[in-house]
Amino acid sequence: MIPNNSYITVVGSIAYDDVITTEGSKNNLFGGSATYFSISASNFSDVSIVGTVGKDFRESDINLLKSKNIDTSNIKKNNSGNTFRWKGDYKSNPEEPETIYTSLGVFEEFSPKLNETQLNSTHTFLANISPDIQLELAQSLENKNVLVGLDTMNHWILEKKETLVKVIKKINVIFINKTEASLISENSDIDIAAKYLLEYGPDLCIIKDGKIGSYMYTKDEEMFFCPTYNIDRLIDPTGAGDSFAGGFFGYLSNIINPKKEDFQEAMIYGSTIASFTIEGFGIENLFIVDKEKINYRFKKIKSKVNLEQI
Repeated sequence: MIPNNSYITVVGSIAYDDVITTEGSKNNLFGGSATYFSISASNFSDVSIVGTVGKDFRESDINLLKSKNIDTSNIKKNNSGNTFRWKGDYKSNPEEPETIYTSLGVFEEFSPKLNETQLNSTHTFLANISPDIQLELAQSLENKNVLVGLDTMNHWILEKKETLVKVIKKINVIFINKTEASLISENSDIDIAAKYLLEYGPDLCIIKDGKIGSYMYTKDEEMFFCPTYNIDRLIDPTGAGDSFAGGFFGYLSNIINPKKEDFQEAMIYGSTIASFTIEGFGIENLFIVDKEKINYRFKKIKSKVNLEQI
């Protein structure tokens, strides 16, 4: 299915976040969907990140990405404005933050183009960006031997559902949370929501359900449930979904012709990486992760599941 020269491209937001949680508050945290995904996937594979930043972007943050051997050559700096910024409050609900403000900055003008290397990636992840951009990128990847994943959010479902559906028809794996799945399918039953999404064409539909775990559905109407790792303390949920997708894609990228069990194990690796993310503010915890810690948590989660359950 996918050749092995593992190389992953991610297109998405690069941001500075202000977050408020029950554990405190932090400002100017380096984040964004592409940032969390790329750092998570870099534990398994070579990664290239496509994004835009503003005049306020810190050079030290580019160096952080480079320290994980992430290709940053397609991060474009736009000095006409500031980097995308978001502030959220998780105190009332750690799974559905209250957005206090969003300032798109130069991200509002984001018009990404993939270079030749990125067009020939084995795996591409279209992170949470406008469906208009996702559609253009998905079309550029048609007829290429590439596994394409997609994430979205409530805003795009409400504002650009028609375009989003066009994107879903062109990708292989959709990542979506339970609330979003119910919204797009207009059905609160996630089994029915997954079937609705798979009818558009993806091979896999992955529905995330916070601390409960995540569900992977296939076109053959099979389902695999992956539980979460039992952490000691939830610090900051920001980026958990993107970290999950990064772990999932990172692991898969090293496997030629992945089978059912490989996709199941990718789910467990996704859950493993996400468990580290939420134990610290922003990306800080992802920089103290190593293979030994990943493998320990992977085995703990795997011990809870039966890889033949679907």
